[in-house]
Amino acid sequence: MAIKRTIREQVITELRHELVSGDYSAGEVLREAEMANRFGVSRGPIRDAFLQLSQEGFLAYQANRGVTVRPPPQPEDRPFILSLRRQIETHCIQRGLARLSDASLAAIETGLNDLEQACAAGDVAAIARDDMAFHQAILHGCGGDDFIQAWRQLCSRMLLAYTRLDDHRQIFDEHAAILDAVRRRDVEQALAALRSNLA
Repeated sequence: MAIKRTIREQVITELRHELVSGDYSAGEVLREAEMANRFGVSRGPIRDAFLQLSQEGFLAYQANRGVTVRPPPQPEDRPFILSLRRQIETHCIQRGLARLSDASLAAIETGLNDLEQACAAGDVAAIARDDMAFHQAILHGCGGDDFIQAWRQLCSRMLLAYTRLDDHRQIFDEHAAILDAVRRRDVEQALAALRSNLA
C-alpha cells in the first residue's frame, strides 16, 4: 500500500525539486503568502517547508528580506565542499561496510533503481534527488546517521550547482560500480568507486 505524504511533505518535495531544477534565481525572495496561495494551503506548511529547506541549505533567512534562495557555492569553494562530503562518506564506509545488513543493502539497491529510472527519463531534479538518496542509504546502512545532517548540508550546496547532467549513462554507471563493491563488502573497491563518482 502506498504511503500518503502530508501536505507539508508534498510542499517540501515540490519546492526542493524546483530549487534543484534552477526554477528560482539566486537571492530571489520567497514569500509565505504567495506560496500559500500558489499551493492552495495555509501558511503553516509553507513556513515548515521554508524552515526545512533552510536547514538543508537551499534557502536562507536574511534580516529585513525574509527567505531567499541561496546562491550556489563559489567555484573556488566547490572542491573544498566536495572534499568534506567525500571524507564523511569514506569514514562511514570504512567503519561500517563490513556490518552492512541485507535490509540496508536492499535500500541501496532500491536507490540505484530509482536513479536509473530518473536517468532514463532525463529528469534533472529527479537525478539529483535520487543521486543524493542513494548515497544517504549507504551512509545509513554503514551506521553514519550522526553525520547525515552535516552531509545533507554539503550535498545541498553542491546540488545548487549540479553540473553532471550531460551524460546520464555515466552517472548511472558510476553508482552501479559503487553498489557492486558494496554488495561484496569490498571497502577498497567501494572507496575507489566513490572517488571516481565524487571527482
